[in-house]
Amino acid sequence: MAPTFTVIIPTFNRAAMLRQALDSVAAQSYQDYETVVVDDGSTEDVAEAVMDHVTRPRMIRQNQRGPAAARNRGVMEARGKLVAFLDSDDLWLPDKLSVYAQRMRDRPDTSIWYGPMKPVDSALRPVPGRTKPCHGGQITEALFHSSFVHVPTVVCPRETFLSFGGFDESLRVCEDYDLWLRMSLKCEFGRVESPLALRRLHRGRLSKSSMRRNLAVKAHVLQRFYESNGANAGWNDADARRRLSRVHFAAGRAAWWAGAFHDALRFFRAARSYGAQPARAWPLAASAFILRMFERAPTSDAPVIAAPPAAPPVPGTHSIRSG
Repeated sequence: MAPTFTVIIPTFNRAAMLRQALDSVAAQSYQDYETVVVDDGSTEDVAEAVMDHVTRPRMIRQNQRGPAAARNRGVMEARGKLVAFLDSDDLWLPDKLSVYAQRMRDRPDTSIWYGPMKPVDSALRPVPGRTKPCHGGQITEALFHSSFVHVPTVVCPRETFLSFGGFDESLRVCEDYDLWLRMSLKCEFGRVESPLALRRLHRGRLSKSSMRRNLAVKAHVLQRFYESNGANAGWNDADARRRLSRVHFAAGRAAWWAGAFHDALRFFRAARSYGAQPARAWPLAASAFILRMFERAPTSDAPVIAAPPAAPPVPGTHSIRSG
């Protein structure tokens, strides 16, 4: 019989942390689950490191394609009705699945649930001041202004996930932010108030590995969402444009400090097109205009604006690649 939950854990190396993540799954008070680990082209023998684990994870290996593709592959392989995401460097508290299962029984009209995470250091000591307010219900406007839905807290039906086309595999970061924004237009989000997942803050976190790239992709995701859905989002357009201006300015500043002056100037111009800029933007933009002439080999971390993944045209099919 199929389990209620499929726990999906993508990983690239991190064998020791992966075992700890699996330990937190094994400690769940709700035990009707299967575990799928997607090895995204690790150079370590991850399968060997966890093959004897009590959770008996189903191991799937693929060429390295990034966390979006790895999670999508996990959903493709899932046998459970519900999918619950966990990253290999994060942990769950023992009542995570139990609480979410009960919430979904109590409110079957709400298909996607999430909650806050508790930040901890590498020794699992609490780190204060690193959390954002969470919101429930129709969250599109709040989510556009702040990325507060964290992957390791999310639980939703497999078919709901597939109906939105899954994570955009062209995005190396912010693929989760992009998907939650798209889902928020049609789904209410249920919020669990207590943090039942631990976010481990460490040097190797993908989300912090290149702030220039991360901010460029974030600006791209928000711009694409605004241009595709802004007219139907039901929000204050002036506030949305101010958010876009701030994010593009931050991306431009990060590019400037990295010496990517062509990118910097492009982001500063985009920030200006969306609204007023802080006074400090003008000297940065002016210097980027001059310094770009001496930039020997301009490179860009900014993705090309593209359409988000399409929803499946026929129920039961989807656009996620299975390779």
